[in-house]
Amino acid sequence: MDFFCFFKLKKLGGVQMKTNESKKNGQLTDQNEPTGLMGTQFALNIAQGVLDAMEEAEITKFQMLGWDQKELRLLSKKATQKFLGLVDRGKKSLWFEEKLKIEKFYKEYFNRTINWSLFSLPAKSDIFKKIEYIFADMTEDQILQTYAKKFGRDKMYLEWKSVTNAIQEQQSRPVGDRIFVHIGGLEPDLLNKSYDDGISEGIKFMIPKEGFIAAFRERTETGNMYDVVGLTRFAALGRDGYAMSMYGCTDGKFGVAGSNRVFRYPDYGLRQVDF
Repeated sequence: MDFFCFFKLKKLGGVQMKTNESKKNGQLTDQNEPTGLMGTQFALNIAQGVLDAMEEAEITKFQMLGWDQKELRLLSKKATQKFLGLVDRGKKSLWFEEKLKIEKFYKEYFNRTINWSLFSLPAKSDIFKKIEYIFADMTEDQILQTYAKKFGRDKMYLEWKSVTNAIQEQQSRPVGDRIFVHIGGLEPDLLNKSYDDGISEGIKFMIPKEGFIAAFRERTETGNMYDVVGLTRFAALGRDGYAMSMYGCTDGKFGVAGSNRVFRYPDYGLRQVDF
């Protein structure tokens, strides 16, 4: 382990040495809750689609005056189908490139395929710009083993022999295979936040499986590692009561370790998610 990595581990606030470092005060910044609203242009496209449905049927508002309820319901059904079709196509096109990257990633490294038709894709926003897919039956250990196979076992430091078995509790998630979105970026988006800060403030932030997949995919696609400057704290506690975290090192090592759950540091923080 290089000196940079050793220094980063010491700043975890108790990792390995298990010192009882007292809670440190830190300036917390207010974050606005993301809305996930669609863009104005997309909304206009939907409105135009409803009008198009009427034009395709060669209907005018004057003709509609003499219609009975059955005919009006038929028009409403056509307009609704047009509307839903535009919404569905709009969501799919927004994530088109990301979906291709995710499919390639899972096929190449895990020999798994994804059936996107089983899921309703979340709307893309100005905040959440990355989408990820999680297989429910894939464990944290399997992801880390595949990561090590790709980049070398000497490029990985794990505090626990089995990260999966070390997890005592973690933030709840929907059951089954699922999709989630996150902000992206090589460093955490909510800095100077401890595990306890995130939990007490009701923030949804990455759990280990989500973080490992996002970091793995980023490195395979761009060559860049997560958390070389800072560290990502997960919404998970180990069996020893320490908050679980991941980090990168200047020598290319990827690490997973425990840290004091109340410890804050300016470069360390949380990664917000939504699903």
